[in-house]
Amino acid sequence: MASSKSNVIVLWMVAMFLTMTTMEGIKVVAVCNTDMKEINNQCYSAVAGNPPSPPSTECCNLIQQADLHCLCKYKYLLYTLGVDVKKAMEIPGKCGKQNPCY
Repeated sequence: MASSKSNVIVLWMVAMFLTMTTMEGIKVVAVCNTDMKEINNQCYSAVAGNPPSPPSTECCNLIQQADLHCLCKYKYLLYTLGVDVKKAMEIPGKCGKQNPCY
């Protein structure tokens, strides 16, 4: 479960960072072979709210396909973007994916 939590953090960190840096016209941005715009669009509700919604099927499909090992390099950005890291770290586990960040 802890492994899953790191994966989500990384994904959300990169998604939020790239979304914020491309506000003039959000384009498809691929990081670690992952479409960060889609991750943001499909998974945001799984980290927002109290309690957050369960990740959607679309979100889990993206998590399953993501290169989480690569995304682990970016997990430190989540804190700077105001993403609730604890909630973000729960997404991969909820989607049946192991977390390679630990």
